[in-house]
Amino acid sequence: MTEQIELKRATDPKIVKMIVFAIGVQEYCIPILSVREIRGFEKTTTLPFAPPYVCGAINLRGIILTVIDLAIYLNVPPQPDNPRRVAVIVESKDGVVCGLLVDRVIDMADIDLKDVQAVSEEGSCLAGLVLVDDRMIGILRLDTVVAQLVGDTVSE
Repeated sequence: MTEQIELKRATDPKIVKMIVFAIGVQEYCIPILSVREIRGFEKTTTLPFAPPYVCGAINLRGIILTVIDLAIYLNVPPQPDNPRRVAVIVESKDGVVCGLLVDRVIDMADIDLKDVQAVSEEGSCLAGLVLVDDRMIGILRLDTVVAQLVGDTVSE
């Protein structure tokens, strides 16, 4: 019986597997299918005239990626001495690949989209909030975040 329930959850289109991470004391999540890899934070190359939330760039197997400090972007005090800080390498629907610097990765969660409570307007980077095991988790709109953050650093 338990296997049937798990199978139903895995194939239910309203259930989305999310990776949960912390920025300061608040937890956020993004769809796991958008995550390419998680790597330890390494020294970045500074990008001149970049916004304050851009840490810099890293070389990922021959691909140069911009790394964004989500704490600074979300106006949360960063934890630069935190040894658990990692870069979550993500790819948006538009194919833009970048790194999101987070304080720590917590776990993965199956989020039922019916349980998400909207909190802001359409253009916001926060899609809503959801309760998971009595924890309130913000759901980031990854495409909006990437478009706002990486789009701001590109000048044509």
